[in-house]
Amino acid sequence: MKDHAQYAEMLALYAVGALDNAPECPELEAHLRTCNECQKELAALRGDAALLALSAVGPAPPQGARQRFSAAISNQPRKEVAQRQMVIGVLRPRWLTFVPIAASLALAIFSLMLLRANSRLVTKNASLQAQLEQKDIELQKDQALVKLLKDPDTMRVTLISTKEPRPQPHIKTFYSPKMGRLLLVAGNLEPLPPNKTYELWLLPANGSAPMPCGTFSPSPKGDAMMDHHLSAAGIEAKGFAITVEPESGSTVPTPPIRFMGAG
Repeated sequence: MKDHAQYAEMLALYAVGALDNAPECPELEAHLRTCNECQKELAALRGDAALLALSAVGPAPPQGARQRFSAAISNQPRKEVAQRQMVIGVLRPRWLTFVPIAASLALAIFSLMLLRANSRLVTKNASLQAQLEQKDIELQKDQALVKLLKDPDTMRVTLISTKEPRPQPHIKTFYSPKMGRLLLVAGNLEPLPPNKTYELWLLPANGSAPMPCGTFSPSPKGDAMMDHHLSAAGIEAKGFAITVEPESGSTVPTPPIRFMGAG
């Protein structure tokens, strides 16, 4: 009668379905029905094979390989098979079966860590790039304002209240016709009624109708600043005026004119 070591090789083949039609299959199955130790070993081998199949997909065996393998086993003399089983049929330590699986899992975990690290770097790089672009936009805007203020052709007009006595509010405009750009700086403005805003008007030098040049509302302290781009450059101005309009602005000034100044 064979011992457990003699069934070791057959158990490994049986676990992966390589002994379905082999002559040794009935003998092994009969032994399994009475041997708890071999049943446990078979269950462990099948579990290891399932884990290995999940961890990596290998190439399919050649067509007819299993039949040729079974035929080779059945054609060998029984004595030679028994001798081979005695030599190589020793149950190997089960931890060796897990070595390929553990290596595959470790590689998968390491790859996942690299993927996450790369994703964080990509996100951080995109955020830094957006910040640099915003800073560049702000720098260009500041440089343009400095250029406007320093340009000798910039028209500087101070608008004063048309009411008497003169209140403290003051407004200054810096207008460059060739740039088509206007900067307004104001202080000590009176608070506005609800749903109202101040609107600046350019008074063309050729006498045509006033042109709207943007709306602005004072802060609680009465301060305001507006940077406005005209729709076209080269428009000469003889002065500016300010009225109070609805929040959405107007296309023509609504009397009375609150502030006015000439260049």
